[in-house]
Amino acid sequence: MNFRIVHPSAFLRNYIQYYCFMESTAVEADVVERVIPAGYIQLMFHYKNPFVVVEPKGTFIQQPRSVISGLSNTFSDVSTKGEAGVVFVSFRPAGACHFFDFPLSEIENQSIDLHDIDQSEISRVEEALYFAQTISEKVAVIEHFLLGRWSPIPNHDSMLIRKGLDIMLQGQGHANVNYLSDKLHTSSKTLERKFSTYLGKTTKQLINLLRFQQVLQAFSECKNISLTDCAYRHGYFDQSHFIHDFKTYTGYTPGEFCARYPDFQINAIS
Repeated sequence: MNFRIVHPSAFLRNYIQYYCFMESTAVEADVVERVIPAGYIQLMFHYKNPFVVVEPKGTFIQQPRSVISGLSNTFSDVSTKGEAGVVFVSFRPAGACHFFDFPLSEIENQSIDLHDIDQSEISRVEEALYFAQTISEKVAVIEHFLLGRWSPIPNHDSMLIRKGLDIMLQGQGHANVNYLSDKLHTSSKTLERKFSTYLGKTTKQLINLLRFQQVLQAFSECKNISLTDCAYRHGYFDQSHFIHDFKTYTGYTPGEFCARYPDFQINAIS
């Protein structure tokens, strides 16, 4: 299985972290991967065989060819099925709201067929990706689609959510809703409404999710300290709460996760 990360063009870099291409051949064994929650919206465009979602009872559900995934509270298992080719578009936390004109909380905990949003345009994108011969040509198809959908959000809202995210990320898990409200000079209800609309989670839910991601990131960068120590440094005050969150997000206890993925890496959220 081959992976390749491609960075967006200058303008789109403000909204998108990266494109990730993943390909495997028909002779390679199918690979099952556990997908854990991230702090950003993601698009997937399959230009070869779509993945399948592995249900808890072992049954399989084929993914749509083009998918938008909202922010999730828990993990899922997906598998390749024969020859695979897919590009992931990973938005920045405040990026996706500039490309989709509905409240992002509407796709919370869901993966939606992009045809339900714009059938004719997505069909054109899928056809162009199928015939594109190189990664550069596929990136051009994706960026043409994204640039055609870009639309600004009100400046006040944009500043509010960006400052809120900066406070969350710089706080290393120690920010809370009241602290954010005070710093941003607005009510907690306003923050909850804006965050749900533009980011896809309530303020408290996003604080919890980003804190968990920062714990994993810190641990992936320094394996000399334990996950529990990372948790304490990022705002967790008791081990049972951390273990509960960890199992909810990944399906494993911290010890099980470390044993199963000793060399895991995670991209920093920015």
